[in-house]
Amino acid sequence: MTAGKRIAVIAGATGAAASRLVDVLLEDPDRRVIGVSRHPPAATRERLSFVRADLLDADDTARALAGCSDATQLFYTARAPFAEGTVEDVEANVAMLRNALDGVERASGRLAHVHLVEGMKWYDSGLRIPRTPSREDDPRHLPPNFYYDQEDLLRNRQQGARWAWSASRPMFIYDFAPDRTRNVVSTLGCYAAISRELGLPLDFPGPPAAFDALTEMTDATHLARACVWMADAPGTRNQAYNVTDCDLFRWRNLWPKVARHFDMPVGEVRPMTLARTMQDKGPVWQRIVERHGLVPTALERMASWSFADFFWGLQHDIVSSTTKLRRHGFHGVVDTEEQVLDHLRRYREARLLP
Repeated sequence: MTAGKRIAVIAGATGAAASRLVDVLLEDPDRRVIGVSRHPPAATRERLSFVRADLLDADDTARALAGCSDATQLFYTARAPFAEGTVEDVEANVAMLRNALDGVERASGRLAHVHLVEGMKWYDSGLRIPRTPSREDDPRHLPPNFYYDQEDLLRNRQQGARWAWSASRPMFIYDFAPDRTRNVVSTLGCYAAISRELGLPLDFPGPPAAFDALTEMTDATHLARACVWMADAPGTRNQAYNVTDCDLFRWRNLWPKVARHFDMPVGEVRPMTLARTMQDKGPVWQRIVERHGLVPTALERMASWSFADFFWGLQHDIVSSTTKLRRHGFHGVVDTEEQVLDHLRRYREARLLP
């Protein structure tokens, strides 16, 4: 391996934040990527390899990462299992990050940067409405919040180390991601398709305040480009950044465009609990698959209704400042409404949605 070669290790390499990160990193012909996953896929791309590791197991992680002797960057994108709407496991999430960091530090003397993907739950405990626009230096809310403990771990470990750290804070990550159920786009598409199959208009399933609130999301490729910029740019050392599309939208404005995409009328605001309402809709989805010649995929592999109840249930504005990100040199921007529709078109072209 040449001395100038950059070797990126991605912990949690098959998750929501990681697949596009692999793509963006490999755009650099002088970069190699090593993915770390409990269930790694077969690597079929040049300069990409995978190792299997259970990040909750320190010894297993150390063994898996022992061969990463040239690693220069660690991107940590993993997350301990959790149930939607519950307090996430602080101890497990911190242990996973610590084990990944220990493994790479032990294996490589070339580690220069550690990037941590956090999230907008940094600002919102679920028990209060966060200040808007949320800024990176806002006061922390009462714990528990595993993001705080993870970032504190990096801050403490970085003291005296040769590597620097950075952190990104995205809002709901969305993408064309056929292998990921917890996705706004595929869940929205399944909801619309089922409503149309049942002869219903596209009703909004959340409360009126959620329909009208200002909100934001983060396209996965946009996030990946921001993460790589943070890991490479000299002015980002030991900094956290909000990363959204740098765009705001209201579901009220996007809803008619989604209805047109599916050639169906716009309905009313009709609050419902989708986790309950959609329990018996498997046969309806099967009918849709057969009628439109879609790739046979179970409904539970396409949509997460508990996740939908969460993101369509937020009744306050979600606005984070990206001023710091732009002032420090990252100027990417995404039109969220158009990107959602573009991803829906990609699902249609892949014969996963009608």
